[in-house]
Amino acid sequence: MKNWPGKMLRGTIAAACMAAIGGAAAAVPAQAEELRIAIGLTGDNGLVRGMQKFADNVAANTDGAYTGKVFPNSLLNFAEAMTGVRDGIADVAFVVPAYNRAEFPNSNLVVDMATASTDPVVMTGAANEFMFSCAACLKEYANQNQVFLGLSSIGPYYLMSKPKVATLDDFKAKKFRGFGPFGRWVEAMGATPVVVSANDVYESISQGQLDGNTHTMDVLKSLSIGEVTDYVLDAPIGLYIGNSLFNLNRDVWDELSPEQKKQFLLAAGDAHGFTTVEYLAENQRYLKDPSLVGVELVEPSPEVAEASAAFRKQDLETVAALNRDKYQIADAEDQVQRMLGLVAKWEKLVAGIDKSDPKAVGELYNSEIFSKVDPASLD
Repeated sequence: MKNWPGKMLRGTIAAACMAAIGGAAAAVPAQAEELRIAIGLTGDNGLVRGMQKFADNVAANTDGAYTGKVFPNSLLNFAEAMTGVRDGIADVAFVVPAYNRAEFPNSNLVVDMATASTDPVVMTGAANEFMFSCAACLKEYANQNQVFLGLSSIGPYYLMSKPKVATLDDFKAKKFRGFGPFGRWVEAMGATPVVVSANDVYESISQGQLDGNTHTMDVLKSLSIGEVTDYVLDAPIGLYIGNSLFNLNRDVWDELSPEQKKQFLLAAGDAHGFTTVEYLAENQRYLKDPSLVGVELVEPSPEVAEASAAFRKQDLETVAALNRDKYQIADAEDQVQRMLGLVAKWEKLVAGIDKSDPKAVGELYNSEIFSKVDPASLD
């Protein structure tokens, strides 16, 4: 195993603790290990609550052997998360594969398929089944000294902007933050896509470097984007699939017993159900009453609505070609078709449950996916 900084850091902390308590250690029970859990958001929102749900699940599933403390945008921001969990600054972190395309090319093919479904509950199931059976995807995480514990789908994404945007002419000479499929949508509408971290959007808009942002409605509150934008275009773009919420530092994983590894997986599956349902409900509230987050909902012109619908249909064809030609994934077409097949499968599975019930969704994810993952496949 590589001698990652995180492994040395954990050893140093452990040694310091042992020195501090000295011989008294033998006289007291072993203490629970508290995991540092990082997310690049603050406030009361579905994603932060999802991280806490994972922490609570881990404590319950391991009978208190492991607990977790969530650090909302204080330990690591989104841009720092991948290297931070890799190096052991955090034990668990919300990693965004789209910010690290070179390290996660196969994982980003899934992220690219934003328009394959409009239902986050369906897409979370389909994407996780795909990822846990994609050896190349799992290896990408292993190469970064971390263990993939699933992802949640959120959305749809919308355009939120400082100037009012309703027609195709309104897009001209504008710069909007957008990566992957959302950047392609910005370009298809006639504007210029710019890739910046979600944590940098507020400043970029306030300083006039960006005219707006493509994202989910909740960031108008959680990242204060409602303070620097005035309008949201009511033209849903697609889902964001690549929320690797519970990426675990591999040195922590290696310390777990086989049973504890199974329990971490089940903790994640349930928490993904919770996060997906909670986040969707929260964003639907803001869409119904955008004044709650300080913006006005704008009806798109017919040509914008038509152009956006055409993009959604055509982009799935673009995904295969892009990943084959630019990112050298030779079987990209087959992967796209496999993912579409899983979406169809999960549409049928989800039809049999109450999609608004986080417990029912989490139980479905665990019974169909997370309980079937062999922990050894992640070693």
